[in-house]
Amino acid sequence: MKSLYPYPQLVGDVRLRPARVLLDNLPVELARISDQENVVALHGIDRRWRTARLVMEATADPKEIADGPWRNVRCLMIVTNSRTHVRHSFLTKNEAPGLWRADVDLDRAAHIGHCQVDAVFAADLEDGPARLVGRAETPWRVDFDSARPTRKRTLKMVWKDFTETPALEEFRDDPWTVDAEAGEPVLYLNSSLEGFRALMEKASGAEQRTVRQLLASHIAAQAWEALFHTALYACGTERDEDGRPQWPGGWHEEVLRSMLPELWPDLSPDDALREAVERRREGGNGADLHARLLHAVATRTRTQKTVTETVRALRRTNDRGAR
Repeated sequence: MKSLYPYPQLVGDVRLRPARVLLDNLPVELARISDQENVVALHGIDRRWRTARLVMEATADPKEIADGPWRNVRCLMIVTNSRTHVRHSFLTKNEAPGLWRADVDLDRAAHIGHCQVDAVFAADLEDGPARLVGRAETPWRVDFDSARPTRKRTLKMVWKDFTETPALEEFRDDPWTVDAEAGEPVLYLNSSLEGFRALMEKASGAEQRTVRQLLASHIAAQAWEALFHTALYACGTERDEDGRPQWPGGWHEEVLRSMLPELWPDLSPDDALREAVERRREGGNGADLHARLLHAVATRTRTQKTVTETVRALRRTNDRGAR
């Protein structure tokens, strides 16, 4: 368990976006950049290229930066690629109050799949130097395998009034539910609950955004748990000629191939599937499987980060009220 450090954090929005994207110093067409999805798609370019340069801009509330209990605020751009174990940092320049910019260079030969570009803020505080005080609300994804700037999803979200939908009426008091039995899994959010949709889609102010972030993390965690259990049961009892369980195909297989390495990072995907199926088949209390699943889901949904930021935001709010 990670410790919670009781020092101030940025509460206002920290935004990150690419001002420009260049491939070997030639601009990339805007259709390959999505501000809504926070994705840059670089697959299928009709020429060979060696280096992508993202001119990244991070913004924070200049008043909060100026009035906060910190000194020497600086921003770093962090690039990570879990498949190639790349991790690079880029120093930024403070171009204007609340604005930092850096040229983030990506070597094509160093990346497979996709990488993530994040922005983190550090500052000197009374209790120590170089404290992490904030990071971008949503990192950017640079996808080397897609020509469209969208994030691959296994779960579709749909708002429904549960009181007026026969298939959902028995869950009328629930804020959400997951239908994992259809050809495509669907997360249904209950629009009949007063204020729920407005909070999730139009949160305003630091307190509402904090609640929305915590609630979204909780919804995502429950959804991933439901998807994993459904996908695991979809494996059935069939075995190949070597006695190994069969991958179920479709979205069930996508979920398992995505999550099993997080449950058993030291095993191959096939061995991890065998381990999960055997534990489910043998029964017992399933405590170890459940503990591994909870850890994987918490990591995937960044629960620890969300809880930490929530505690810090509430502490900041209480400190302001006490002045």
